[in-house]
Amino acid sequence: MNYNRATTPSVEKPWLSYYSEETVNVELPEATVYEYMYANNRDYPQEIAINYLGREISYQALFSYIDNTAKAFTAAGVKSGDIVTVALPTVPEALYSVYALNKLGAVSNMIHPLAGVSELLFYLNEVGGEVAVLFDKTYQLLKDQLDKTGLRRVIVVTIADSLPILQSKIPPLELPDNGRIINWQTFMELGKDTPLPDVKKNPSDVAVISHTGGTTGNPKGVMNSDISINAVIVQIASATGVYRGMSHLVVLPPFINYSLVNAMLEPIALGITCIMVPKYEPTQFYDYIKKYRPTNITSIPPYWEAMLAVPNEKPDLSCIKIAVYGGEAMAPQNEEAVNKLFKDFGSQCKLTKGLGMTELVCASTLTTLDPEMDDSVGIPLSKVGCMIADVDTNKELGYNQEGEICFSGPTLMIGYYKNQQATDEMIHTHADGQRWLHTGDLGYIDKKGILRITGRIKRIIMTRGNDGSPTKLFPVRIENVLNSFESVRLSCVIGIPDDKRINYPLAVIELNDGVEPSDELKERILEHCSAKLPDYSIPERVSFVEALPRTPRGKVDYRALEKRILNDE
Repeated sequence: MNYNRATTPSVEKPWLSYYSEETVNVELPEATVYEYMYANNRDYPQEIAINYLGREISYQALFSYIDNTAKAFTAAGVKSGDIVTVALPTVPEALYSVYALNKLGAVSNMIHPLAGVSELLFYLNEVGGEVAVLFDKTYQLLKDQLDKTGLRRVIVVTIADSLPILQSKIPPLELPDNGRIINWQTFMELGKDTPLPDVKKNPSDVAVISHTGGTTGNPKGVMNSDISINAVIVQIASATGVYRGMSHLVVLPPFINYSLVNAMLEPIALGITCIMVPKYEPTQFYDYIKKYRPTNITSIPPYWEAMLAVPNEKPDLSCIKIAVYGGEAMAPQNEEAVNKLFKDFGSQCKLTKGLGMTELVCASTLTTLDPEMDDSVGIPLSKVGCMIADVDTNKELGYNQEGEICFSGPTLMIGYYKNQQATDEMIHTHADGQRWLHTGDLGYIDKKGILRITGRIKRIIMTRGNDGSPTKLFPVRIENVLNSFESVRLSCVIGIPDDKRINYPLAVIELNDGVEPSDELKERILEHCSAKLPDYSIPERVSFVEALPRTPRGKVDYRALEKRILNDE
């Protein structure tokens, strides 16, 4: 059925009725990430920008650290347009680096510090950068592989670099005396007498490259501009009513846009203290609350659910004003239990949630406290366009019609780094002349503009790596590796719920004719995966079957397989 576009959600935007006139008309800054942050905070030099394990860093100090870091990058040869890889956990040096590179007109290539050797090498060589800022544990992983990269300067960071009280307790790093690999203190010395260049960066150009695992093939670098990052910050700030003087507990590492933007760049830009914990332990949630008294937290369902597993605690949660989850769905009963815990222990807040993608910087929708949104992912941000497209024709559907969820607007990525084909597969120019991102999620919009997800076109599994950081697995990518093994006819990867890892990948395999299943074959298959996949993507278990279930069209029916196996677990 064809719909008159005048009566479709993308034109009528009924979700705007939930917003104030001020939020609907809020102006988006034409500025770089650094310029926007500096303009908002230059008149508040003594306010606290960062609380790092109890050490408070004022905005005045932050500005100074950023300038010194920019000088050091300049002395190291970094100039406007260069790409510098940043592989750090939640430490101040991550922010100093991102802001300093932005001030220089350079690009931050944000990667998982413990992604595994093959993936780290891929990320480094993909952008061809000559300078990288690495966590000490990342350096240990890569130190024997650096000649496989084009890096001419590596800066190594520890959790103690911004915490003098720890420096005497941690043995100094043993680095080669060749000038190529230096620690953070030596790096800072490089720029001591270096003038800061005067650079005017175009905010429409790429500011940050963040990586999303591809549903097929290798992970892709998502290019987000300054304008798109600031657009998210401004829209969420206006919609949620955050204010200067609040504090935000960071629970996720900065290689994830959800954390880098929503939990770090956003609060610091708005005069909200960023509470940084290098390795967040969800079981210590109440300890963090007692110590830091944060007002705002953005997290993921397993971390909120960890609150429910701590026995005999009677915490004072009255400090918490804004609590958000994203990344995956949360069981309604668990969401209700967390909200009850808030209420029972003094907080007036309620969990809110949204739908986001790295290709849209991070969040694109959010829920309000309206009970009608409890079973939804909320409403689009005030400047974000949303439509439901027919999966086969891309034509827009009307209200309450299920199709593919698509977004447009100022938060849309520039594209995938050096991958125009993948960009064109994700972003389509529709009849309205706009570029629309096709999310791969199925859903519908009701008459009030509330968006509900009903399923996925693509498959994603949330998991946790060896370092405890949450990340996403893309089954098709793992299956491509499995299917390339000589004995494998076909494979299907599903996620098995697990207390430690959220979910772990199980590989279910159909073998070629004449191949007998054995433990030795399983080991060979896993060795094959180890050589081609990051550690967190390697299947934890391998199971052989005579035949995988198929859909009527002959494709592997992963949903039926998942249902069968989970019922047997």
